[in-house]
Amino acid sequence: MEKNSAEFLQLAAATEPIQRKLRQIAAGDFPVSFLHVIESAQPFLVATIAEHDRRSIWAICPTVRAQELFFESLSNWNSNASFLPEAEFAAVENILPDPEIAAERLALLSQIEKENAAKVVVTTRAALDQPAPRRGTLRTASLEIQRGPNMAMPTLLSALSGAGYERVAQVTARGQFAVRGGIVDIFSWQAALPLRIEFYGDEIESLREFDLDTQTSVRTRERASVLLSAADDSSGRVRDYISQDALVIELEPALEGAASATQSSPELAPPSHIQISESWIENVEAAPEDFSSAFVECDIAEFAIGDFMLAETKRAQFVARLKQWRNEHATVAIYFQTEGEIERFREIISADALADIDLVEGTLSRGFCFPAANLVILSANELLGRFPIHGRRRL
Repeated sequence: MEKNSAEFLQLAAATEPIQRKLRQIAAGDFPVSFLHVIESAQPFLVATIAEHDRRSIWAICPTVRAQELFFESLSNWNSNASFLPEAEFAAVENILPDPEIAAERLALLSQIEKENAAKVVVTTRAALDQPAPRRGTLRTASLEIQRGPNMAMPTLLSALSGAGYERVAQVTARGQFAVRGGIVDIFSWQAALPLRIEFYGDEIESLREFDLDTQTSVRTRERASVLLSAADDSSGRVRDYISQDALVIELEPALEGAASATQSSPELAPPSHIQISESWIENVEAAPEDFSSAFVECDIAEFAIGDFMLAETKRAQFVARLKQWRNEHATVAIYFQTEGEIERFREIISADALADIDLVEGTLSRGFCFPAANLVILSANELLGRFPIHGRRRL
């Protein structure tokens, strides 16, 4: 029976070096450092920590590019994660920033205010110091709507008009609402989709999100939030939304900023703080350099596009490497983007060669090995010589 991603996390967490670090985190003995962890393994390690700690986690990436790659890989190991993008600032006068990014930020910050955000929030160092609504304002500025006799239509319309929403014939942008008989359409500032509310007397009979272009419903809701104000407030900072009991994990902390990366500095993070780096961080740990919890590159050949399909010699080398791992009783998994890729792979590699090898569907740009757990995670992208260039993430 093939293993799943949760079982791989359990294998890693059961090793002595990871258990030791998890005990240190549970005891609040910060800062905790995980060193010699290659970039492709860092999402896996964060997911392992999240699996064994109940607190919310902020994963702080050094760049937007690193954030996008990290979040994409993290989805294989932990589905309860959110992406907090950096704010966009107009580079040219009279050109507005992307409203989708602004809405995504407001939506996630609102969820954090209401303590119903995802377990893991992924953002960047730069985003922490960007302006945001003052902590506490989003909670009080939200109007909670739910099905049932909880709000009359005149009350809702009065609240929208008082908050500066524009009444239009048909909603086309955020900050607008439209009325047709007993139906009210609203596009809230933080919403990904506009909301259609159907009243029957003083009772809300239906709540649905709808497509802006086709005006057709796409999802039924039991409740929703409408942001009445605070959308333009910039008197706070994103870092204000990190609760004092959160685990803040900094990925690849800058060496010149090492002093500010400790619990003695409130500027970087709350007291709970974890560092993950590919290299050794001086002045963080007094103990000798430790490789026991290292995540390393897997020892497989370099494959160009077409090599794996066409070059029988290279394919044979890979099969021999699989056999070696199997003889060493390693747990080996290969991640493929689609089920179709898995079926194609089974056609070109014999069943004997794939015995005890887990073929998993997921998005993983590169693999890694964790020697302490005898765990090998590979990506089909590496085998196929396919390393797609990711554009900036969009909703």
